[in-house]
Amino acid sequence: MRVIHTPGHTRGHCCLLIEPDGILFLADIDLSGFGPYYGDGWSDLEAFERSLEQVRGIQAAHYLSGHHIGLLDDRAAFLGRLDRYVDRIADREGRLLEYLQQPRTMDEIVAHRFVYRPRDQGEGIAKAERRSAQLHLDRLERDGRVGRAGETYRTLG
Repeated sequence: MRVIHTPGHTRGHCCLLIEPDGILFLADIDLSGFGPYYGDGWSDLEAFERSLEQVRGIQAAHYLSGHHIGLLDDRAAFLGRLDRYVDRIADREGRLLEYLQQPRTMDEIVAHRFVYRPRDQGEGIAKAERRSAQLHLDRLERDGRVGRAGETYRTLG
């Protein structure tokens, strides 16, 4: 078995390649419609994206997610699910940019819900939304696509 460091979901996230059987255990890269989860205090959005590209390049006979999807025996099916999974990141970011056409506070962004559904409630949801949004906002600010004035964020340009 080969341990493959795939940070992003968490710092220490790893996938396992069981080489004699050609099984890639994806752990928390669950390939679900919910999409990548990077709401943990140790999550890193860019590291997660690099890890997803790394996983794409691993050849295996079987792909096993740790949650929801289970076993995929077809590389094309795996790649299709992986593409949709990765696309959720861009979708979230696009919806955030659209929402920020008007100045918004972090509390408004969190309440709007870009990861969870607006009706989802429960311990940890707002915290995960806040962390996920902050990772996107940090990147968008670095890229000059979002600006901050006091407590509000807004799309630039």
